[in-house]
Amino acid sequence: MPIIDLPVDLLLARVRAHGGAGDVGLDDLVEILPKLGCEVEEVAETQQYSCGVCAKIYDRTPAQGAPLVCSHCGADFRADPDQLDDLGPNTVLRLNMLAVRPDIFDPGGMARYIRGYLGVDSGLAEYAVTAPRLRVQVDPQLSNEDSFRPHIACAVVRNVRLNHGTIKLLMNLQEDLHWALGRDRKLASIGVYDLDTLEGDVFHYDAVDPDSLRFVPLGFPPDEPDSLLTPREILERHKTGQAYAHLLKPLRKYPLLRDGVGTVLSMPPIINSEGTRVTMNTRQFFIDVTGLSQRSVDRALNIVVTSLAESMPEVVIESVVIEEMDQGTKGAKTPENGQPKGKRTAASHAAEPGAARPRTRITPDLAPIEMMLDVKTAAETIGIELNAGRLAELLESMGYGVREAGHADRLSVLVPAYRNDVMHAVDLIEDAAIAYGYEHITPELVPTFTVGSPRAIEEQAAVARRVLTGLGFHQVMTLVLTNEEAAFRKWRLEPAANTVKIENPISVEQTICRVSLLPGLLETMAINRQYDLPQHLFEAGDCSFVDPGAETGAREERFIAAAMIGTHVGYADIRAVADAFVHEMGRTYVVKPVEHASLIPGRAAGLFDAGGRQIGLMGELHPEVLENYGLRHPVAVLELSLEKLLAQAS
Repeated sequence: MPIIDLPVDLLLARVRAHGGAGDVGLDDLVEILPKLGCEVEEVAETQQYSCGVCAKIYDRTPAQGAPLVCSHCGADFRADPDQLDDLGPNTVLRLNMLAVRPDIFDPGGMARYIRGYLGVDSGLAEYAVTAPRLRVQVDPQLSNEDSFRPHIACAVVRNVRLNHGTIKLLMNLQEDLHWALGRDRKLASIGVYDLDTLEGDVFHYDAVDPDSLRFVPLGFPPDEPDSLLTPREILERHKTGQAYAHLLKPLRKYPLLRDGVGTVLSMPPIINSEGTRVTMNTRQFFIDVTGLSQRSVDRALNIVVTSLAESMPEVVIESVVIEEMDQGTKGAKTPENGQPKGKRTAASHAAEPGAARPRTRITPDLAPIEMMLDVKTAAETIGIELNAGRLAELLESMGYGVREAGHADRLSVLVPAYRNDVMHAVDLIEDAAIAYGYEHITPELVPTFTVGSPRAIEEQAAVARRVLTGLGFHQVMTLVLTNEEAAFRKWRLEPAANTVKIENPISVEQTICRVSLLPGLLETMAINRQYDLPQHLFEAGDCSFVDPGAETGAREERFIAAAMIGTHVGYADIRAVADAFVHEMGRTYVVKPVEHASLIPGRAAGLFDAGGRQIGLMGELHPEVLENYGLRHPVAVLELSLEKLLAQAS
């Protein structure tokens, strides 16, 4: 579960804001939050730092020290320490949160949750949304496979008053939503801009050639000629562009958001433009969310605007019209250099006479979603006596609206538009149980008991983990699902015939079950390449293979894999690890030279049992494999079947 830092002063201020909770203090929060499913890790005294480029604010403990690089704009504080400002000490609640509840990742959303639980402000929270003044026209090419990022939702927030605390709130919420809802910006990414820097009342979300225009990305000095970059150059030269280049590089055209006179707001999901950045003087926001999932895009926008309204009650939320253009109805193109070229009229965007009208919708849509809940089912699931009135009270304390459904045993529940986790009636029942209090439910023994014991392979795998930990390796746990590109082609291999394929994958990144643990280890090293070397990682986990003789047509096999990266890492290092590991496991093995496409010739060896059956592989990775993962230091790897190793007599 993610660790979220909430500033104590802002959280208490919002909890007490509506009256009735004026005596709530820090000790009360520490007692209440675990009952709401938020585990309090610690109350931490931190030092606050601010990025002088984008105003991103960091809370850092003494052990963490000052940040080295800005995660928002990519500014390198090691190269230019003057870009990092020290804002002084701060007190934060460090919470272990459920990833499915991003609506409580900020002080405003969390305070709304707590006030409802305390009965201070229960029921469905309602937020006024004023009529739209702006339109966003969506290029139909964004639905094409070679430029695919079709969904967008937008809002305007007026009457904003910013300080360091609210800027920190906004940026942290933006980043938290990127990974919690957006799957690291893939499904949804958020942009926030200073509306006063923009012109026109018709904005454009287009697919553009990556070399057709230039703009200054966030974090680059606007007065320097070298700061004007094409979208393709941003992916190569900007730190954030490099980090998220994989989201756009497969596309022939890149998404771009521009205002009515052609000024670039952003290149989603990579970077905003420097000229539209939010500052302490910003009084109006234009907010966009783009992505591959309409649900994720809409929910992310709803969370942002409602959280802003909770944290800054004086703001006004204004809707925006989204026009999804068909081929042939799209208006004239905006200037291709990304800079203003004179104000355009609404008439210049009009469809040709006789053309089909664009499909329109208005965002944000904060209307609640209605779900039906059976009172008897809720009572039986929780294990308590409930009637409709009591169940309604519990749900209202969790922020739902409740009304009669025309039947004494059924309730109509209105789910807030910012709740992304409520999918089924059982989710409502879970919230009712939280409101009732798990500590108030009388525990009962089940009528039938069974005695379980761990599987032998699990006990043996636990021993293997202790051995590798003792050898100085850190354990990681990577995803079981992967794809042929990651599992084979990055490793200079052809897809194996015995690979278990997913019949209906929900993502192109998860189409097969893994056949090796090594790709996950290399992916982890690639993500952590900014940290000091050497790094020693291992994983113990199952790989899946097609097996016609198995009951399900496939079998799982327990593997152990280890990887070492460092300036002077080589075959001898991984061989020493293999020798020590097998010895500690009480087994023996035979090493023979082998040829393997993923390993350097002459520095690869197979691990064989006494009967001549190969049980593993070790060696130094081929430079091409390292290049595929962006690694610049030697890597030595070991992988073996724990089941086959342990099948030998000790």
